[in-house]
Amino acid sequence: MIDIIAATEIQDSRLLALASQWQDALSDTGSPPAFERLQPVMGPQLLDIHWLVEEQGHPRRFRYLSIGDHVKIAYGGSIVGRYLDEIVKRSAQQRVMGYFDIAISRPAVVHIAGRVYSEATRPASGERLLLPVADDKTGRVNRILGATTHSWVAPNNPSGPVPIRQVRTYIPLDGAAPWSETSL
Repeated sequence: MIDIIAATEIQDSRLLALASQWQDALSDTGSPPAFERLQPVMGPQLLDIHWLVEEQGHPRRFRYLSIGDHVKIAYGGSIVGRYLDEIVKRSAQQRVMGYFDIAISRPAVVHIAGRVYSEATRPASGERLLLPVADDKTGRVNRILGATTHSWVAPNNPSGPVPIRQVRTYIPLDGAAPWSETSL
């Protein structure tokens, strides 16, 4: 069984709570839980920072199904119903789609710390957690439950220093060794 907390350096208490709830909901075989199983235990603080995307089509695209109010700040409003590739600047799409793809395909938990919303006019400091979740009916891993904390008080208005890099840590569910990469 994987141990997300031991494999990452999650700092935010809300992300730690979400990682713990997700890990507790893993099946005995290590298969990701369905979002419907996690939703009832997500209190207001987690709902505020959450986002949920679903994989759709070929080529793969990620469509936002829900987002919390804290995430809306980063985009200046709701992005529900929109696709990731419509929101992320073209220059950042390969990087961002890369870690979304790994979360679904592998599947793997992805933790990002440091610089977030890197492609924005004024990036923020924060953390992001991507948790693969399964379809409640089919059991197929086709969604990502994510959560992002950031230092913005309004779009493109960060408070405090913004790191120049982000560190992405990948924790595969198949028991393979976790790995990290740094960029930006």
